Amino acid sequence: MLRTVSACCLLTLLLAGNCLLAEDWNQWRGAERDGVSRGGPRLLEALPDDGLKPVWTAVDSLPGASSGGWSSPIVAGGRVYLFTHARTKVGSGELPPAKFPYLPPEQRGGMSDQEYEQYERNRRDEQEARSKSFRFDERVYCLDAATGQVLWKQESPSVYTRFSQSGTPAVVAGRLLVLGAGRVARCLDAATGQLLWERPLPGPFRDQFLQSSFAVAGQTAVVLCGSLFGLDVQTGEIRWSVGEATEEAHHGSPVVWRHQDRDYVIVNLDSRQTVCVEAESGRQVWSVDAEAGHSTPVIAGQYLLTYGNSRKKGLKCYELSLAEPQHLWTFQGLSDPGSSPVVVDQHVYVQGERKLSCVDLASGAARWTTTLDLDRPRYTSLVAADGKVIYAFGGIVGFAANPQQFRPWLNARIDKQGLLGEESLFRRQLDLDKLEQTSEGRKDAERLWRERIGSGGPLACASPALVHGRLYVRLGNGLACYDLSAR
Repeated sequence: MLRTVSACCLLTLLLAGNCLLAEDWNQWRGAERDGVSRGGPRLLEALPDDGLKPVWTAVDSLPGASSGGWSSPIVAGGRVYLFTHARTKVGSGELPPAKFPYLPPEQRGGMSDQEYEQYERNRRDEQEARSKSFRFDERVYCLDAATGQVLWKQESPSVYTRFSQSGTPAVVAGRLLVLGAGRVARCLDAATGQLLWERPLPGPFRDQFLQSSFAVAGQTAVVLCGSLFGLDVQTGEIRWSVGEATEEAHHGSPVVWRHQDRDYVIVNLDSRQTVCVEAESGRQVWSVDAEAGHSTPVIAGQYLLTYGNSRKKGLKCYELSLAEPQHLWTFQGLSDPGSSPVVVDQHVYVQGERKLSCVDLASGAARWTTTLDLDRPRYTSLVAADGKVIYAFGGIVGFAANPQQFRPWLNARIDKQGLLGEESLFRRQLDLDKLEQTSEGRKDAERLWRERIGSGGPLACASPALVHGRLYVRLGNGLACYDLSAR
């Protein structure tokens, strides 16, 4: 009887341990690197009528965008980790306005390709000169996942890059790995923040930003930094590299494919090639012209998904094998420069060009497509749990993972106090329907909306972490944690 009870207790502990491990979001796109949170509780079916207050917020000290980058949070062992690439003005005086500011496509005024290329060369030279007026630092923050309290901060001097370095850290076996600016890989003790090693990665560097996140297979840490590098987790020694070390920057992150008791790494190596290499040796197993963009490949059972930055390149599905994978289908309904899809119950949910689509994983047949009321959404990736999918851009869009039809779950915004509420809540509170009945009222409505909501929402291009029903969202000036579990 005692042996039976002991065995049952041991089994319970083992199952609990496995559940806790499954709940971690310890690297880019979660524990399985596919954007899916497993083993957590049921999620609420709707936000409270008066909105959902954050469990905690950590703001002001964690800047984002050009002042801190676009790295995404991760959660491991009851702690939240965030990497920032901070820029601080040095000296007195204001910089004059830039002569060559960034021009979005709609403002290029009929420039020819040659004229725009010259403009970009001028802009790059000007930005590099202006960078001399700033100091650059890399900071890794560790926060208590329950309270948001900062437990430690590790700071390293850094260098200028055209866009702030923004790779997401990975925490494996007590070690935190991150790719810093200037092609420098770092490993910290995840408990204390102590620097264990740093390793410059060979290749040309002027001002390139390289946003790949580490994946770990056994004792090999793999990251895309011009070439694909495999490093020894313990020492940082470079074990192998694949591909040419060029100035061209590709930002996709590798994924680990476990097959026949061996680890392989799959990554979009450049603008055409998706490659598979042995994790231990770096030996290339196969290469396909997937024409994927900066997205991260997704492995779903025997299927491999890649996602391109044009409709022609599309969302592609391959059947995995150690021989060259078989191309099964291409869905060309949308595209995105870097967003990665998510797979739930044999269906792919993918975002691009203000659209969301549901695609059958086995056949590539479109189940439904809907349009998002968002301004130029891109790069941010989808996450899923409990049969629900979340997209955090501008606000929090949630919908059921239902292949029959698009069924909205959340259409929420975050105000400057951190309150997460449906747009309808804030419209009622501000009485916008009444104000918008006149032209003057519409101006007042726009002002009130900016004052109440403004830039209080998710940081564009960062993706949230979803752990045990809690959503950890990178804001423009910090982090917020929301408990979405059903009560």
